[in-house]
Amino acid sequence: MIDAGDVLIVGAGPTGLFTALALAQEGVKVTVIERGPTIVDAPRAPVYFPVTMTAFEKMGILTDLDKESARVQTVGHRVPEYNFHAQLSFKVLRGVTYDYQLHAGQHIAGRIACEHAQRRGVEVLFNHQLTSFEQHADNVVSVVETPEGPRSFQSKWVIACDGARSTVRKSLNIDYEGFTWPNRFVATNVYCDFEKLGFDPAGFICDPVYAAMICVIDKNGLWRLTYQEDGSLPEETFMERLPERFAFHIPAGVKYDVAAAQPYTIHQRCASRMRDGRVLLAGDSAHCTNPMGGLGFTTGLWDGLVLADILAAVLRGEVDDSILDRYSDERRRVYLDISSPAASSNKRMIEQSDPEIRKADCARIRAMSENPELTRLMMCFPFRVIGNLLRPNSRWKDIAKSVRDAGIDINYHKSQFL
Repeated sequence: MIDAGDVLIVGAGPTGLFTALALAQEGVKVTVIERGPTIVDAPRAPVYFPVTMTAFEKMGILTDLDKESARVQTVGHRVPEYNFHAQLSFKVLRGVTYDYQLHAGQHIAGRIACEHAQRRGVEVLFNHQLTSFEQHADNVVSVVETPEGPRSFQSKWVIACDGARSTVRKSLNIDYEGFTWPNRFVATNVYCDFEKLGFDPAGFICDPVYAAMICVIDKNGLWRLTYQEDGSLPEETFMERLPERFAFHIPAGVKYDVAAAQPYTIHQRCASRMRDGRVLLAGDSAHCTNPMGGLGFTTGLWDGLVLADILAAVLRGEVDDSILDRYSDERRRVYLDISSPAASSNKRMIEQSDPEIRKADCARIRAMSENPELTRLMMCFPFRVIGNLLRPNSRWKDIAKSVRDAGIDINYHKSQFL
C-alpha cells in the first residue's frame, strides 16, 4: 500500500495541478497521478483573465507565467459580411485590477504549476492510470496501473480532475447532464502574421458558416485560430477541410504554418453532484462548456482553488466536512447560472444566421465599446465564477471585493461560509 498523503488528485491538467499547488500551500500532502506520459500540449483554452491572474499572483506563479505569455489589452468583434468591427479594451480596469489578460498555452501554465507544486512536496506521477477505487470510513484506496504494474494508493480524499470522460465520475455513476452541440470546433495553433492582416490580438469572427476565435498565444508569432464545422462530417478528415476554412480568414498568398490542430466535440454538461463521500469532482470532470469566452477553463480552475481552500480547513479540523456538500451545490450553481449561459450566448452570437439578430448584436457591441461603464462590467464578468463559498479569512476573498469596492456590480454576494 502506497501512502498518497491527504489528497490524491487524478489528472495532471491545469485544474489538477493548480489544485495540488493550492493545497500544498495550505500544508496539505498531495499526490497527483496522470495516465499520460507528460503534460498534454494539445491546443486548449489559452486565455487567463484578471480574476485568474490575481489568484496566480497570490500563489506566487504570475511572474513566471507572464514571462512566457502575451499581454493582451483589447478584444475585437468582427462581422465581415457587414464590415463591422468594434473593440473592447481592458484599459477601463486600471485602478481596479489588471488592465490586460495573459495568453499562453495551457501546457505552459500546467508546467509552471507542476514545478511550483513539486517544490512544495507534491508528488506528480505520470504514466499512472486509475483503474478503480474503494471508499472507507476514513480513507480511499485507489488501484492504479503503473509502469511497475498495479499498485494501491491510500489517501484521505480523492479529487477527480480527469476530464470530461472522467473515469472517477463514471465509476460513481454520477450523471453528466446536458447536451452535445451539433457542430464541432477545431482548435489550431498557427504561425501567421495576423496582426499585419489587421486582426485584433484577441477577437471573435461572427459568421453563420465561418465563425471563429482568433488570438495571439505567445511572444514568438504563434496564434490560435479556432473555427467551427459541421459535426456530422468525419472527424478523421478534418485536416483535408482546414485550408478552405482558413481561406475565409487568411488572404490567398499569405503564408502560414499549422503547428498543431485538434478537433473537439462541444458539450454543455454538468455532473448531477460534485461530491460522493470522500471523492470530489473539479474542472471538466464536473462540468464542461463550449470554449467561446474562456469560461470553462476559468470556472474549472476556480473549482480547484475554492475546493483547496475549504478542504484544507476540513483537514485541519476547522470545519465539518458537510461544507463539501455546499461546495457541490455552489460550484454547480456557478456553472449552471453563470458560465454555461454566458458561453452559450457567445457561441450563438458568433454563429448567428438571422440578419436582424446579427444587426442587433452589432448595435449592442458597438454601444458597449463606446461606453466605458458597460465595457468595465463586461470585463469584470469573469469575477462571478469565484462564487459565494469562501472562508472569512480565505486568501481569495479580497479578489472580488476589490471589484465590488470600485462600484462594479458583478452579482457577487457576501461570503456564505459561516
